Parts: sequence; C-alpha cells; structure tokens
Amino acid sequence: MKRSSLVIAALLMCALGCASLESAFEREDEKEIPLAEVPAEAVQAAQAAVPGITLTEASVEEEDGQMVYDLEGTVDGAEYEIEVAADGKVLEVEQEGDEDDDDDD
Repeated sequence: MKRSSLVIAALLMCALGCASLESAFEREDEKEIPLAEVPAEAVQAAQAAVPGITLTEASVEEEDGQMVYDLEGTVDGAEYEIEVAADGKVLEVEQEGDEDDDDDD
C-alpha cells in the first residue's frame, strides 16, 4: 500500500512538473519592453482595435519568423490584451475576464 501511494505521488509530481515546465518554455522568448520601443504601426493598430485604450505594458516575441507585440491596456476599467504583428496586423484582441462576464447575464 505504501509503495502504490509513493508511485502515485511520484507520477503526480512528474505531471505537475511537466505542466510547469511547459508554461515556462511557452513564454521563454517573450520579453517585456518599454512602450516607446513598439513600432508606431503596432501601437496605432492596437488603438484602432480597442478605441480609447490607454496602453500600459508591452512585450515582444518572435512567432513564425515575425515579431509579435503583446500590448496591454485599459478602457473604462476593463483590461485588454492585444496581439499585433510589427506591420500593424491585429492578430488577437482579448478582454480580461471576458468569458466570466457572459455568465452573469
């Protein structure tokens, strides 16, 4: 009985460790940068995608050979994350907590 509990505990630790390693490697190449270092095209695209946004943070990473900027900001207390290519193409817009808001209606 002790042996099977030990084996289960070891398997759980391995599974949790692998999940942590995966998330660590997932963002390994992402680097926080000052907003001033984000290309103007990317900033303008983010502002057009979410009108009225006040950008607060930026990070950059290389995806499929192109530089991708993750811009974070707020509008009327709502937080947004906008993923934009260096050429200004908006790849994704996400409102933080958006999936929870639909359940309250």
